[in-house]
Amino acid sequence: MHDEPVIDAYRELVRRLLEGPLPSGETFDACRAVLGAHPASEEAFPALCMLLEGALGDARLGIDDTQLVVPLLKNLARGTVQPEELL
Repeated sequence: MHDEPVIDAYRELVRRLLEGPLPSGETFDACRAVLGAHPASEEAFPALCMLLEGALGDARLGIDDTQLVVPLLKNLARGTVQPEELL
């Protein structure tokens, strides 16, 4: 498990991505809808990963956020962080 400041930083990043505007597009809006309606579902994991990967691919994402997205994606893949911890 990660320390609380790291989890808090991840939560803040996810909160901002859920609010938008980036990444933008119908696919990411669908991810936001899944995460908002079913944060503890099986669909939450791929939706969160897709949203994070989309943000990473968006040139408007700041370097500080990029430095959070990469380790967050790694921790999600390893199972050390769960989507419901971040929502």
